[in-house]
Amino acid sequence: MSNLERLQLATTLSDLADILGYKPSALSYIVYKIPSTSKYTTFDIPKKSGGTRLINAPDERLKRLQKSLAKLLMKCEIEINDKLNHKNNISHGFKKKFSIITNAIPHKSKRHVFNVDLKDFFPSINFGRVRGFFIKNKHFQLCDKIATIIAQIACHDNSLPQGSPCSPVISNLVGHLLDIRMVNLAKRAKVTYTRYADDLTFSTNKKEFPCLIAYKKSGSDSEWLPSKKLTKEIDKVGFTLNSDKISMQYKTSRQIATGLVVNKKVNVKREYYKKTRAMCHSLFRNDEYYFETLDPATKTIVKSPGNFKQLEGYLSFTYQVRSSNKLRKDKQNQKKNFIGNIKKFNGTSNTAKIYRDFLFYKHCFALEKPLIICEGKTDRIYLQCALKKLASAYPTLIDTTPAVSYLITFLNKTKNFLNVCNLADGTSGLEGIMDRYEKQMGYYHGTGQKHPVIILVDDDKGAKEIKKKIIKKNGKVEPYQKYTDNLYVVFIPRVSSKNTAIEDLFDPSVLATVIDGKTFNKENDIDRDKEYSKQVFAHKVVKANQDSINFDNFRGVFDLFLDVISDYA
Repeated sequence: MSNLERLQLATTLSDLADILGYKPSALSYIVYKIPSTSKYTTFDIPKKSGGTRLINAPDERLKRLQKSLAKLLMKCEIEINDKLNHKNNISHGFKKKFSIITNAIPHKSKRHVFNVDLKDFFPSINFGRVRGFFIKNKHFQLCDKIATIIAQIACHDNSLPQGSPCSPVISNLVGHLLDIRMVNLAKRAKVTYTRYADDLTFSTNKKEFPCLIAYKKSGSDSEWLPSKKLTKEIDKVGFTLNSDKISMQYKTSRQIATGLVVNKKVNVKREYYKKTRAMCHSLFRNDEYYFETLDPATKTIVKSPGNFKQLEGYLSFTYQVRSSNKLRKDKQNQKKNFIGNIKKFNGTSNTAKIYRDFLFYKHCFALEKPLIICEGKTDRIYLQCALKKLASAYPTLIDTTPAVSYLITFLNKTKNFLNVCNLADGTSGLEGIMDRYEKQMGYYHGTGQKHPVIILVDDDKGAKEIKKKIIKKNGKVEPYQKYTDNLYVVFIPRVSSKNTAIEDLFDPSVLATVIDGKTFNKENDIDRDKEYSKQVFAHKVVKANQDSINFDNFRGVFDLFLDVISDYA
């Protein structure tokens, strides 16, 4: 039975609790027993455009419940769209695989781009609207009691609170009624329409923008007003236009859709990129940069010390927007060398280069602990589990009081990191780091490299090229060696004088564990009908049984880590 069908058949609080993965008593306590004054913490955050936005952050217990409700409703929304064979590509906010980028794409290279904004979007969706939607909507038609409980979980002070995990998905469901009316109006006017949360965008290549959507104010050359029909359609579904946020942009000037430039291609604003580049330049030269914000009270720019998280957000956003143009173009042209073209973008674009410089600075230059770069994604799981078990022998690598805290850090080679740095996963990716490391460190002029960066490599045939590089540089291969700057290479200590991968450090009995009738194969190519992968082994065997596994063979690895740390000191 599907999630939507279970929800439609539910008639009691116990039924809903079961669907959400809660005990009835726990659900009842959160909804009815926690005092209203304790359910939310209220605070203001500054808006980019000035002023403040009220945030209501839910209590942790309520937040977990709202997350469960949000996941359930998202699954229901996907199920409804699948049944209708409906892509639902009109609304782009708060949805997987959708973003302000996908919202902006339909409006690029248009003669006119018209933007309007809904006033008090979340607050205007009140308790009655939420409850009424789940009762009356033909795709849900829930029992009155279930709809009431959902509204009680979701609403605060008679509205959807900004800060609740389930407000976005509910606002999309309710907002779909608006989208239907806007799409019908857009079809009549022959314009393109999309919505991102409370931002509505209409665009066209017509010489004259349709007056069915908007018209130029009498006596003004630049001021545009929404048509009475547009305003009426929005009012009918319980929303109101924000008269302070209405704009018409022509192709002869900069056109913006949800904060992105859409004149010829989707792009970030030039000043946004220049600001990001300047902050990076300051960081690389001085080990610090300043983040500028608008003080809503004084309307002045305030400078405050920036952090890695803020700057990485700027860089990641810029990279996603600019690389998406290349991805989209290649898909449209169905180019055979798709991966090669993306690698070319990452290798030649200034956007990728400055992001790459930042990532190496953050992880390898300004590191606050020794960094371990593993060959495979599962290696770090093995090492962390082993280090927990052997904690008493390695107090300089891990602290277990009062909670577990690693005194070394492990590089998380995310897909984004590998793409930006133009690296493959596995041994070839480690070779790429070695090849560019010395040149990369030369970009930075601060006081970094306080700790070593340790590349951990299996001592098997796959390490052949890495060993060649070490011999060329150092003349011979040792269990550990400094390669350049603060970069070291450590090989997995051999077991029984044979080629050794990190998995060989486990007892044969652990490697022989059978999962769902399948046996473990440490190679990349496996028979999935009979064998399971390293990922399954790492999570379902090692992590699940870490307290009972013998990790003594890992001592050799940790001893080499200590040797490297001592040598670099």
